[in-house]
Amino acid sequence: MAKQVKEENKKEERCFSKEAILQSQKYAVYGDLLFTVLEDDKVYTSKEIDNMIDEFQKGKVR
Repeated sequence: MAKQVKEENKKEERCFSKEAILQSQKYAVYGDLLFTVLEDDKVYTSKEIDNMIDEFQKGKVR
């Protein structure tokens, strides 16, 4: 039952193209980062984008 609920929630999440993400005000601050990290032919959910940003910020400086 829990697995079915998760699958339904996943289907309801909206997906966005790289172009749409880069034009959004929500991610305007991370524009350069997202331009580099996101792939052109792929779509992403808000959670995926937020996770990418978090992982990048946790990275070590060389």
